[in-house]
Amino acid sequence: MAEEEKRFHEKMADRLIEAREAAGITQEKLAEKIGIQSNSIHRYEAAERRMNFFTAVKMADALNTTVDKLVPEEYIHKTEKTDIEREAEDVFHQLSPEDQKTFLQLMKRMLAVPA
Repeated sequence: MAEEEKRFHEKMADRLIEAREAAGITQEKLAEKIGIQSNSIHRYEAAERRMNFFTAVKMADALNTTVDKLVPEEYIHKTEKTDIEREAEDVFHQLSPEDQKTFLQLMKRMLAVPA
């Protein structure tokens, strides 16, 4: 395995551990939720085993997170938000969940996008 790939898997292993611990579940429980053996979770967390995309999706779902949260940040291309995008996001997050849904429906109507 190339050195950069090895570093990638080590960092991904760290993020997996953080996500699992934040979810408050054991390796055994995670393995059970995604239908693999618990020693496989140990091997992913020790960066001894490479995780395929399908497994990453299943793990993210079981941990109530997204795949991009498992991937080391330096491997994800991020575009910088404009000031107006940041302001709109801040305002949106100040709304109640019900108001967020209403706002989203209004925006979709404005764009003629099916709700």
